[in-house]
Amino acid sequence: SVPRCYLNKQLATVRVLKGGPAELSCTVSKDNVTGTWFKDGLKLTSMDGVIFEKKGLVHKLIINKAEDIHAGKYRFEGGDVKTEASIFVEDPPQVDKVLLKNLTSVPTVAKAGEGVKLRIPFEGRGPIRAAWLKDRMELGSDTRIRVDKTDTCTTLSISSCDRRDCGDYKVRLKNDSGVLEINLKLVVIDKPQPPAGPIKIVESSANNITIQWKPPKDDGGKPVQRYLVERQQVGRNDWETLGETPRSCTSFTTSKVEEEMSYYFRVRAMNAEGVSDALESGEVKAAGKASPGAPDPPEIISASRDTITISWKAPCKTGASQIMGYVVQKRKKGTVTWLPVNNVPVKDKKLKVTSLKKGVQYEFRVAAVNAAGTGQPSDPSEPAFARDPTKSPGQVQDLKVSSSDSTSVTLTWNKPEVQDGNDVKGYEVEMRPCNSLSWTKCFTLPADSTSCRVQGLRAREKLFLRVRALGDGGPGEASELEACAGAAAA
Repeated sequence: SVPRCYLNKQLATVRVLKGGPAELSCTVSKDNVTGTWFKDGLKLTSMDGVIFEKKGLVHKLIINKAEDIHAGKYRFEGGDVKTEASIFVEDPPQVDKVLLKNLTSVPTVAKAGEGVKLRIPFEGRGPIRAAWLKDRMELGSDTRIRVDKTDTCTTLSISSCDRRDCGDYKVRLKNDSGVLEINLKLVVIDKPQPPAGPIKIVESSANNITIQWKPPKDDGGKPVQRYLVERQQVGRNDWETLGETPRSCTSFTTSKVEEEMSYYFRVRAMNAEGVSDALESGEVKAAGKASPGAPDPPEIISASRDTITISWKAPCKTGASQIMGYVVQKRKKGTVTWLPVNNVPVKDKKLKVTSLKKGVQYEFRVAAVNAAGTGQPSDPSEPAFARDPTKSPGQVQDLKVSSSDSTSVTLTWNKPEVQDGNDVKGYEVEMRPCNSLSWTKCFTLPADSTSCRVQGLRAREKLFLRVRALGDGGPGEASELEACAGAAAA
């Protein structure tokens, strides 16, 4: 649309873009009035790019293509009409449309180590301020990056690109007439980073070693094509190429191993730009034999005065051949020497160990046997006594509250009636509040005590108390009652 100013309506300002049209008009009262136009106080008879037009009562000043010379204060006089208007020619920053499309539609691509120069010529009324931004931060010049500007051009130069220069850039051109922002994208491509570690050892046997790794955190802007795997024998300086895997595979198995030998492995990632630095493993030792792994510690099934029965499970790793049986060892608790229990491997996973000394604590361990030999022994079992099993004492009798005050309760009881030969070694007293399920130990008393006083209670607070007899076979069944500090004794 054409910016217009109707002077009779006091719309006395016209803002027009440079190169655009503008129009001033004034309406007089009589058709025979001859009007006169003035600019900045001077009478206009002719002017480049300006047309004077009269149609009936309307007098017009028409500018087809506004330039800086057309800016100023205009006045019209005719008959009894005298009025003014101002024209402002706006000239904001502009960039060639073809160049602008090329810059914004396709990312600028550079290789790592190469220099990049982004040059943007512009037009517009000066002074024009030019700023380059990356991640919303204005860029300044440093040892690698340089920002230059002239009256008609701004340039961003990067002497040696690397991956950190990737990203979205913005050029902001600004003057008194407006702001132009141009969004650019820079892509820097490079070889990948090393594969992400550490290298995991999935399997290490006498025949195979399998390693595993993770893809690089940064592929360099180009997809990883494959991984290269190398190996070095400990004590040597040369690296041997084992092979490669496609980008979808991040593990490698090699059968080129020797028993008892130790190796280092390293892996590199490759894309179209080159090969990454290496991710290197720690020392990896090949197994000496394909013997079984260690079982879990054996469990104690039962015990008597001269025998203990144990059981166990097969190991997770059975080795290169079928398990033929198991060997069992024993030792007295507190000693370091393991003694064999069976000279011939037993096929069952349970064994009754005989000829033990009464009252002595023993520990046991088990190892599996296959065609390659005896595997690693298990960890020791829990220690167990060689003795006949004992029963727990019976239940204490006649438990009651013999007295109480505002902060304490006194309990009394009688010894268990039936002990079955199991001597009472003592008593255990416990308590719990009514609103809790957890018991708290109050006392452990000797065998000759059959009463106790529980103190530190709150008046009228209900609680539960229980007493259990203790013996070699553990605690007996508890006797329990409800009590309340300050209440009358039963």
